[in-house]
Amino acid sequence: MSVVAFTSAATRAGLTSPRGATPTRARSLDRRGHRAKPPIPTSRDRGRRRSVVAEGKKGLFDEMLDVMEGGPKLRKWYGQDSSVGAPGEQRVGDGGVSAVAEPTPDEEEELREWDKKPRRGTLVAGAETALGEAIIMQLIVAKQPVVALGISPDTAASRYGPYVVAVEDPASAANALRRGCRAVICCGDSGVVPAAVVADGKVKHAVLVSSAANGGGGLLGGIFGGDDGRRADPAREEAFRSIASATVPVTIARPARIRAGMGGKPIVFGQKGPGGGEVSLEDAAEVCVRCLGAPPKPGEVLEFDFANGPGAAGAKRDWKGLFGSLDAN
Repeated sequence: MSVVAFTSAATRAGLTSPRGATPTRARSLDRRGHRAKPPIPTSRDRGRRRSVVAEGKKGLFDEMLDVMEGGPKLRKWYGQDSSVGAPGEQRVGDGGVSAVAEPTPDEEEELREWDKKPRRGTLVAGAETALGEAIIMQLIVAKQPVVALGISPDTAASRYGPYVVAVEDPASAANALRRGCRAVICCGDSGVVPAAVVADGKVKHAVLVSSAANGGGGLLGGIFGGDDGRRADPAREEAFRSIASATVPVTIARPARIRAGMGGKPIVFGQKGPGGGEVSLEDAAEVCVRCLGAPPKPGEVLEFDFANGPGAAGAKRDWKGLFGSLDAN
């Protein structure tokens, strides 16, 4: 009786575990001296385990990278390990190596830290467009640091994970360039981008994505021609031609009418004026990224049109031969 009374009083006082809690070491043996069986998992325990397993599943972005790269080796390269920190941590780009973001007193101090690092990245102006998204994906697959101009950091994080630094305000192109950019691909409104490239003085190549589609250009072309018409505005091309200098070569690429869909079909280049035909969104993005590897000489402007050519998809493309057939002016 005294033992029972003591146990009840201790339980009421909170000194011992209530019924259903994890048994103590003294209770781990039954009356015969054998170790007691472990408790049967409850539905709550099983649900907790299911949630842990669910948290380990691939995200949509990881699955897209697997498809584009033909397997998980790209994610292995980026490193789901200590090199990129724990899952869920916020990161900032640092010229090719991800790091955990730390608060900075002001933007200017952050930019001064960027100025100390070598420039390896590419600024994508017009990141909010469909072509801008496709170009960013191509750059990520090519393992190139990316700064996206025109989307918020939250949007960039949800679409691309830790692989993209975002600058939302298009008028902040100068500050965006200072975040490690040595090249520019502009597929949206040119805005202040040409002037920012000149003022920066460290950009080594500027690529403008224009349009060879029959959108009319100008105001009406921008209204009725969609993104193709807006890119065909002659004022955009003139603004980029004017910045070609001894340090900034300029490439103007004019895709044919862009259609949604996967790429892989043959590509044809031309320099005899606006052409016809179509090009898939994925192929257009790849050509724009390939321009970075074939810049004209400093001070020159390389202009060309391109479209999908006849033939089946899957054949290896001769990029060296395609760009070698072009003449800069």
